[in-house]
Amino acid sequence: MTIPAILSLATGTPPNQYRQMDIHDQWISPFLHTQRARAIFTAAEIDTRFSALADAAFLSNEPSTKARNDVYMQTARPLAQTVIRQALARANLAPTDLDHFIVISCTGFDDPGLDVLLAGDLHMRPDLRRSALIGMGCHAGLTGLDRAVLELAARPQSHVLVLTVELGTLHFQHGKKLDSMIAAALFGDGAAAVIVGPHTSPGRPKLLDTMTYSDYQAHDLLGFRVSDKGYEIRLDRNVPQALQNIVPNLVAGFLKRSNLNKDDIRFWGIHPGGAKIVDYLAQGLDLRPDEVNFSRQVLRQYGNMSSATIFFVLDQIIRQGQPQPGDYALLQSFGPGLTIELCLVQW
Repeated sequence: MTIPAILSLATGTPPNQYRQMDIHDQWISPFLHTQRARAIFTAAEIDTRFSALADAAFLSNEPSTKARNDVYMQTARPLAQTVIRQALARANLAPTDLDHFIVISCTGFDDPGLDVLLAGDLHMRPDLRRSALIGMGCHAGLTGLDRAVLELAARPQSHVLVLTVELGTLHFQHGKKLDSMIAAALFGDGAAAVIVGPHTSPGRPKLLDTMTYSDYQAHDLLGFRVSDKGYEIRLDRNVPQALQNIVPNLVAGFLKRSNLNKDDIRFWGIHPGGAKIVDYLAQGLDLRPDEVNFSRQVLRQYGNMSSATIFFVLDQIIRQGQPQPGDYALLQSFGPGLTIELCLVQW
């Protein structure tokens, strides 16, 4: 049986980098006039974030959802081209070698969407299969990996490109609503491209197992709604506790399917949806501080880039952790639903 593997991974951001408190002082504070936002920004444990926006002027007049989406499409297309080209080069593949193209985003879309536009831009084959996972939220990066695994189960020699592009800073909201202030303190912009194909050479991380779990009774805790002025985020303060209640037992059962336990996992890739989420899950899973260091690094340098974030964490694991043959990593992402995605990786 052919085992699917990650053949390459590339991440990228828009060129505009901002310090956390500069975003507060220039983008948020002029429209809120409350010290509560400053406390939220400080507690987020984020140093810098990237944005599609060159300055705060675009947000000052509360632009329409259409205006925000126009900026999304203008920015997402070239950013996606860059990370896709990098991923193809690292896998030693041409665009015509791709058999399935999966595009993921919850911060913008159009029809025809990025899947069609980028396939044309990069001269992919006209018989390319395409899928779009739109509006799913922060967990959807691992959802895309799961769909790539399914593709290879059906067609073992396929090459699947998974692209996620998230530009959350386009949806910063005015007003003193707590959810909006938390979202403004957390979300940043980023993209990632992953190529999944048959495992044919050592050193490639193999995708051994995946799992999706949704607590339908908790779907109100996390999500977003389309308004006339962008997407309004819903972030209940009980999300970290809810995840802590669910994830440890879920992880234990998931690992048992592969005859593994927690001690067999060398690398823990937790989606840093916020500092408290990392704190609560580290406690619930009984992890040492160094075992969640990659997640904290990504949060500090980039913020929460929704579905792209887990691939930035995986990139840190590969580059800094230097996995050895046989090492396991457990990737975890969380999003609306309340949905939890797990992915077991082995080098």
